[in-house]
Amino acid sequence: LDHVRSNFARLGLLDDQVVFLKGFFSETLVDAPIDRLALLRLDGDLYPSTRDALVLCYPKLTVGGFCIVDDYYSFEECRRAVDEYRESHGITDELVRIDRLSVMWRRGQ
Repeated sequence: LDHVRSNFARLGLLDDQVVFLKGFFSETLVDAPIDRLALLRLDGDLYPSTRDALVLCYPKLTVGGFCIVDDYYSFEECRRAVDEYRESHGITDELVRIDRLSVMWRRGQ
């Protein structure tokens, strides 16, 4: 956590709005003090962690906000979690490849 905090500080991103939550997504995001998000960046790698992050955070992503998923093309489990979540929630926003591993979409509804 200290390493992550120092990276934020080095980049000038550390302010009173930044809250670090240490632990598994399924344990920390349930009670996380998050009302809404403009950007949701997921790096869960595996099915359970990617699914948990989507279930707990995507509903808080504002219309027009961006969802970025690292490792979509690296791990089949990650891709399956994203595809299943999108399908089960009727998310049809265009999935855009942003590099050799990652995808993003802009929330339309």
